[in-house]
Amino acid sequence: MIIIMSDSHGDREIVEEIKDKYKGTASAIIHCGDSELPSSDPVWKGITVVEGNCDFDSGYPEVATINAENKKIVVTHGHLYGVNFGLKQLELLVQDKKADIAFFGHIHRPVATIEDGILFLNPGSISQPRGDHHEKMYCKLELNNEGYHIQYLTRDHKPIKDLEFQLKYDR
Repeated sequence: MIIIMSDSHGDREIVEEIKDKYKGTASAIIHCGDSELPSSDPVWKGITVVEGNCDFDSGYPEVATINAENKKIVVTHGHLYGVNFGLKQLELLVQDKKADIAFFGHIHRPVATIEDGILFLNPGSISQPRGDHHEKMYCKLELNNEGYHIQYLTRDHKPIKDLEFQLKYDR
């Protein structure tokens, strides 16, 4: 199980709560940027975190590449890869890194899609949602024999019914 959150915009408490809930059970906990917290904050111990366009601490990487659940994963905020206008630039980065999955933030909206064999996943925003879903949310990704099981959850860790997906592996 991988836990993905993004765009917490200064809400340290929710980052810590999600971390505490899943530490020891998740194979990875990811934050896709715009935390607005110092990169030296102890909350980041055990979390892969990247720099967003609202993070002004130079201690964050722009891109992180990790291995979890036998998949190679690229993590970025997305603003440097034009995610407001589509996923093509991000896809080129993922292909260059020879990865299977891309986690990104920035748009504050949930995205779960497979394109050209790559899973693209945006966990929405844990603090400032936009678009059709007004719920503050994060995401849980589990891999099974059929593919990727994706469940979006509220800040209270309750499943969001219309945001649950089973996507088949494409490669």
